[in-house]
Amino acid sequence: MLNEFTAKKLGEVIAFSRVGKETFERGRSAMTRVFGSDETERLIEENNTLAERITIIAEESGVNDTVQSKATATSEKLRAMRDLYVGDQWDNETELMEWSGFFEGAAIVHFALVLGASEKVDNAAIRHIAQDGIALHRKILTHAETMLRENGKVRA
Repeated sequence: MLNEFTAKKLGEVIAFSRVGKETFERGRSAMTRVFGSDETERLIEENNTLAERITIIAEESGVNDTVQSKATATSEKLRAMRDLYVGDQWDNETELMEWSGFFEGAAIVHFALVLGASEKVDNAAIRHIAQDGIALHRKILTHAETMLRENGKVRA
């Protein structure tokens, strides 16, 4: 059985997966210039799959109401922050990668909380999801950092 803390953290990482997917979809043109077409589609799918995997565990663990409620609330907060930051710059890869610095870092630390919870309750399925989430968001963050560094060189 998962406690309320773990259920809420699962909801938060679902939110990061959903909003991450939506961000790539909404900024698809700019994201494709940064990541390439195939990788952009892969990242959209990876985010979607993570959310689906978490939902299955939440349902099986009997905490889906708590997880989905937290996911909805956190998604709204993340969208509001993202939309305030990005504004009307959805085709500007620099703005999207700068936003990614905030977003991906926050996703990593939230997945780290889930990883710790999975270790405490000895749940391999949650542990694998957390590890996959950390890897996904690190990959995006690293790519954003590299792109921005090169962009800084060009613009200086």
